[in-house]
Amino acid sequence: MAAADPHLILALFNDGADAEALRPLLNGLPGLLSIGNPPEKELFAEKMSALRLNPSLVILSSRLYPESRPELVAGLKAIFPGAEILLVTLATDPLPPLEQLAADRIRHLLVAPADDELAGIVSQREAILRLLVRAPWKLQDYVRPGCRIHEFPLVFSSQKEALIASLEKEIRGDSPEMELLRQRAALLADEMVENALYGAPQCDKGKKLFCKGEDRVIDADEKIFFRFAFDGETLAMEITDGWGTLRPEMVVDFLARNQEGTEMDEEVGGRGLFIIWRFMDHLHVNIRPGAQTVLGGHLRAVSTLDCEGPRGFSISTDYARA
Repeated sequence: MAAADPHLILALFNDGADAEALRPLLNGLPGLLSIGNPPEKELFAEKMSALRLNPSLVILSSRLYPESRPELVAGLKAIFPGAEILLVTLATDPLPPLEQLAADRIRHLLVAPADDELAGIVSQREAILRLLVRAPWKLQDYVRPGCRIHEFPLVFSSQKEALIASLEKEIRGDSPEMELLRQRAALLADEMVENALYGAPQCDKGKKLFCKGEDRVIDADEKIFFRFAFDGETLAMEITDGWGTLRPEMVVDFLARNQEGTEMDEEVGGRGLFIIWRFMDHLHVNIRPGAQTVLGGHLRAVSTLDCEGPRGFSISTDYARA
């Protein structure tokens, strides 16, 4: 097939009711073609070829994949090798099984609001358009324009406590929502910094260079930066390391393997990443292999502490080019 059409989005649903449930999110997207209950791979490929369709982005409903059609993504990747694939699930639906997503290397999961909340729908629609043009998520995408971004370069591991204290101080207010937000923010900042300090530094064979918790000086080449922004409603957080040892295919593998265990197991790997994902409203990971990893996301003050609810993620590469 020819190069993917940057102006075409293909959305696949299980049935008409499924399409209607996601209509508020997808309504108004440019170049959107919707298909319910798509045919099997060979017939589907013939249909797309006859119509000369080669989308840049394929949106899948979680009510179609992976439960009903577990083979679907493998077929789509064969038909549209240049397309990004976005799995969308409703906030009221159960989280899709991550084991299948990991096997199919799904890099993008979006949790659509179950109601018609305009602000949430608009921001998520913008996220879809960013994915269409291959623009990775960044910290400033989560907060209102003009919101101040705080940046902390790390030189010593002992700076972590002061960093967390500064973060908590910026979350003003005595309401139960703000207190819960401060607690979640402190937990997440701790895990994010620990990952950058002790998880990311690895030798060529993948062995960690530092033991968790040891005092250390951060070499200038590591370039560890913690950033956050809070606009009064949404807190965005992001950590950058100069190692780039996390590979895109590892991320969902770590999430799936930790989700399967009944208890957190350090030997499984990716425990910190899993905790960050479960406490964030949305997680983004932008990787430049061997050079840089940017890990971040956002959480809203009105969010409930439901660690079993579905959470989204977006994993991209070549961050420096965005």
